[in-house]
Amino acid sequence: MPPSRTSSRAPTGATPREAILSAATELFGEHGYTGTSMRDIATAVGVLPGSLYAHIQSKDAVLLEIIEGGVDRFVAAADEIEAQRTSATEALRLAVRAHLRIVADNPGRTLIVFHQWRFLTEPHRTRLREKRRSYEKFFTRAVAAGVASGEFSADVDVKVAVLGLLGALNWTPEWYSPDGPATPDELATKLADALLGGLRSRS
Repeated sequence: MPPSRTSSRAPTGATPREAILSAATELFGEHGYTGTSMRDIATAVGVLPGSLYAHIQSKDAVLLEIIEGGVDRFVAAADEIEAQRTSATEALRLAVRAHLRIVADNPGRTLIVFHQWRFLTEPHRTRLREKRRSYEKFFTRAVAAGVASGEFSADVDVKVAVLGLLGALNWTPEWYSPDGPATPDELATKLADALLGGLRSRS
């Protein structure tokens, strides 16, 4: 069982619900969804376990809110970029930057979004899977548009390129450190240079 925690996990001035979500995010990150109980969350917040149900329905509902909120941020960022109708290269650069900013905002939460969605029950799991596909489709459209416009090489395999891009981006919360020498935007520039270099047309 995780060690006892106190309400110091919660942001200053947080509402009870925000405190619960903050504590659950940290506990899920440290011990996993299955390794965290409602009692652990209550202890972290500093309330009796029964008091949690005045603010949340269940542990599954907490996980859903953490994950869906995170996925929605990625999807919203992609939608905003696509609405700008920029070149494929610029769209992908903006997407890398937006992705890094979201990760940097809370790497631990992002890891839960990427890895613990499998613990969701139906129909939530299917809905979240569709939202994840929506994010992937943005990258597919951008890479395909770059190939069609000549920005990217005609030899680019769009599916492989997208899987490579997302694989690299989804790994960022594993190594990103807020104490590092580079800002999220600086890292995004370097990462975009590395990832998009292999897509460019050689003509």
